[in-house]
Amino acid sequence: MRMVKMIAGAALVAAVSPALAGDVTVTLEGVRAGAGPLYVALQTEEQFMGDASVAGTLVDNPDSDRVSVTLSDVPSGAYGLAVWHDIDRDGQFGMGPMGPTDGWAMIGGASMRGEPTFAQASFTVDEDGATLVETMIYPRKDDDRDR
Repeated sequence: MRMVKMIAGAALVAAVSPALAGDVTVTLEGVRAGAGPLYVALQTEEQFMGDASVAGTLVDNPDSDRVSVTLSDVPSGAYGLAVWHDIDRDGQFGMGPMGPTDGWAMIGGASMRGEPTFAQASFTVDEDGATLVETMIYPRKDDDRDR
């Protein structure tokens, strides 16, 4: 009986213990400096391509073509990286007939054709955290909306 209580107690502790957490550093290259707010978010598979996220930050108006942010205490697990640069400053991710009209980035974004899947755009965070470097993707200048 004592063994059953010990196992049950250990199971309870495991169930209520938080997942190990690490810091995730995201470096974005090719950012259009001074072009509006830049949103960086980590999403679970259930949140992928939606509005919710596990962790995120806003860089008000980046002043450099290279931006690094660190998201702290991200629980271990699989996440998608979602980056949106609101270059038309309308508060909405713009889509046109040829694709996004705002800047964006995600893992493997440059090689994607069509709507991404979580499997294509995800990475794993463990107790050591993770470091990501991605390049921003923007519409061609002549496709941009009026500023």
